Amino acid sequence: MYPLFESVCIANGEIQNGTYHESRFKSSFYALFGFEAKYSLFDNLNLPLIDTSLKCKLRIEYNEIGVKWTVSEYVNKIPTSLLLLKNDEIDYRLKYTDRKQLNHSYLQKGDFEDVLIIKNGFITDATYSNILFTDGHKIITPSTSLLQGTCRTRLLTEEIITEAPIKADSIHLFESFQLINALNDFDENRWISIQNIANG
Repeated sequence: MYPLFESVCIANGEIQNGTYHESRFKSSFYALFGFEAKYSLFDNLNLPLIDTSLKCKLRIEYNEIGVKWTVSEYVNKIPTSLLLLKNDEIDYRLKYTDRKQLNHSYLQKGDFEDVLIIKNGFITDATYSNILFTDGHKIITPSTSLLQGTCRTRLLTEEIITEAPIKADSIHLFESFQLINALNDFDENRWISIQNIANG
């Protein structure tokens, strides 16, 4: 059994943001197992020849002693409409292969493309992505995210975005949002109207 995993983007035939995935792997490994990993996330990774025109997803599942991985072509499927959904019990602080809680939330999306989860009154994440908001000047991500995504972490490190607690009843203060994850990086041309987020 492999309780944790990383989803890594391969673009132009190369692994993207590998250092951020390795860093999260190390911290998550220690948090779950209580000791430091004796191997690296990308050890003995022999990728097949990949068409450099394709974006691919490398899924690496891991446990105390090793990894298993698969590569598949990735087709962008970024939700553009979100339903606010309250869930005060959800916990996804590590990238677990068991996504039952997130999948249960996703099934409640109705006619929307995904849900935006509210925990204890604060905005967290969509089911597969962190979220960014802008008021036309600053770009902010919730400090109460369920999972510290690698793209989110990189954007914070590079000071492209900042983080702050965002209450569910204050998102009307923003103009637009966009969802980000390892396979869908920040894009200045991908903002979506805040009107596309609806109350449940």
